[in-house]
Amino acid sequence: MKKIYTLIAIMAFTFSASAQFDLSCEFAAYTAGATINDDPMDGTIVITNEGDDIPIGDTLTFGYIIDGDPYSLALDAGYYNFFVTEEVFVSGTTLAFGSDALAWAALGITVEICATAYGIGALAVPDFTGDTDPSNNSSCISYELPVVDDSGIEDLSLELSNVYVAAGQLMIVNDGANDDVQANLNIVNMNGQIVQTENFVLASGTSIVELNNLTTGIYIVAIETEEGVITRKISIQ
Repeated sequence: MKKIYTLIAIMAFTFSASAQFDLSCEFAAYTAGATINDDPMDGTIVITNEGDDIPIGDTLTFGYIIDGDPYSLALDAGYYNFFVTEEVFVSGTTLAFGSDALAWAALGITVEICATAYGIGALAVPDFTGDTDPSNNSSCISYELPVVDDSGIEDLSLELSNVYVAAGQLMIVNDGANDDVQANLNIVNMNGQIVQTENFVLASGTSIVELNNLTTGIYIVAIETEEGVITRKISIQ
């Protein structure tokens, strides 16, 4: 059984400088450029060795890129996967990694998700160092995540024209004409885990919420009132 690992710190692995390494990567079930809404999604990626044979003991580094940010195959923001070859990875052959039933949270957004092979060794991250043809290292699709129930929001005349992050604060711009309403705010990561919860008054104009120390990645802001839930996507760099 193949053992894959995740890492966030850059680690040093040795490999032959004379070999011509070239990895390509794609989704097992989806064609590049496709738009899908499968629930669960087939998250399996297939890495093909397009270059010279890769010896035993070298390290393949790979994962997803979601809306420009790195994620492991378990949807952990800021992490990568790596696999130490247990036998020669012969030129022209493939290896498959990941779950064929990847469960996402019901976030009601669309993301670009790329199956990505960075190259040989953790030092290949994030810019495909050492790979002779980085043009084929990623294959991307659009994924429409399962929707959430936002019924009832229209009754409050909420018009959230912008939700964004500035200087460590969450800025919620409401152009609606509603009176101030009490709201609950949940910030949810791509695994569906709630990483911050706040209670605040959602007023017309701009409401400001201080953010906890959240790691780089894509998050969903879910604003709940008595009438329903509305969601927006944010990116923390």
